[in-house]
Amino acid sequence: MTLLVCLALGLVLSTAATSHCSAVLMHGDEPDDLVKRSCGMIVGYEECVAILRSDPRAAKASDVKELAYVILDLCIANATDTLGQIPKLQAQYSAHDQMKQALDYCEGEYRSAIKDYFGEAVKLLDAKSYQEAQYSAHIGGALGTSCEQEFYFQAPHFSPLWVRNHDLAVLGLVAEGIVSLLRLNETYI
Repeated sequence: MTLLVCLALGLVLSTAATSHCSAVLMHGDEPDDLVKRSCGMIVGYEECVAILRSDPRAAKASDVKELAYVILDLCIANATDTLGQIPKLQAQYSAHDQMKQALDYCEGEYRSAIKDYFGEAVKLLDAKSYQEAQYSAHIGGALGTSCEQEFYFQAPHFSPLWVRNHDLAVLGLVAEGIVSLLRLNETYI
């Protein structure tokens, strides 16, 4: 019985400490500290910090929601740049049916990532629908992995989009994590 009381008290205290930490995280941090602390609460700390520090807007962010907009913009920019490269690759591999099929598939995935998922996540942030925004960010990043898998199935020896697909997957993971901080702490926004 005493063990159960101690465990329950520990759970309550850890929840309260997490909530307090999150409230402090949301308001009043120094910008670089906000990046570090936000990234420290999600998977992929080093990637998260490096990605967010690559955009000067993150250093000026005053809260996690601003960081969420920054990372989603980076996701959209990355996917848009990759989408712009796909026609060049389609021309380069036009004689290779399997490569062309994989590139055609990836073109659709990247269009969907931009409009249907990352773009939609931005709209959902505006509407304070954080759970749905988190899901959209997750799926948007997963489309990079989906594209890569298509190369594995269609042309298993080579993927000209490997680095870009990997980058989109990592960006999506970071975006999902940052947005999750909003979802988990809606009462402090």
